[in-house]
Amino acid sequence: MDKLPRRDLKILMGDLRAKVGADNTNRELVMGKHGVGVQNENGELLTEFCTFNDLVIAGTVFQHKQIHKTTRTSPDGRTVNQIDHITIGRKRRRSLLDVRVKRGADAASDHHLVVADLKVKLKVYRDRVDRPSHKYNIHSLKDKTKAEIYQCELRNRFSALAHQPEESVEEKWRGLRDTWKATCNKVLGKKTR
Repeated sequence: MDKLPRRDLKILMGDLRAKVGADNTNRELVMGKHGVGVQNENGELLTEFCTFNDLVIAGTVFQHKQIHKTTRTSPDGRTVNQIDHITIGRKRRRSLLDVRVKRGADAASDHHLVVADLKVKLKVYRDRVDRPSHKYNIHSLKDKTKAEIYQCELRNRFSALAHQPEESVEEKWRGLRDTWKATCNKVLGKKTR
């Protein structure tokens, strides 16, 4: 089996016809002890694949009633199996809140829907220059006294910049940008959501 490419959040889903069973001896890192039935050959291949790619079989981790774990009921209505699985990278295991089978979905199949709840923490958005994305509180400029303070502060800072020795265009630009940002931070502040 080929190793999967590394990504932040890996999830593998599918009708694998793999019974992984309830016995997780020597496979504690790959599966929990809440599986259903006895492992078959496809289940053995799946656990090997998960071991090789550092994945966890999510449906075996959470303790639920049997009806919330079995994904397929045979046509005779007596035999139930857990053969559909969701796997997730072991590093992201803590972001997994729950995995259970939803039996009411009308999917025109003898398989039931497997649903995983994930908690995802989003990173702060940064643009191409790696600056945090925030806006200044420009609504405070509607107040005339605040607007006068802003203009006076900006005028004073820019006049101090004018007396700098000869600089390159890049250095002048950085000076203007930093002066404007410092004035906005001091007088206006960041916009709150």
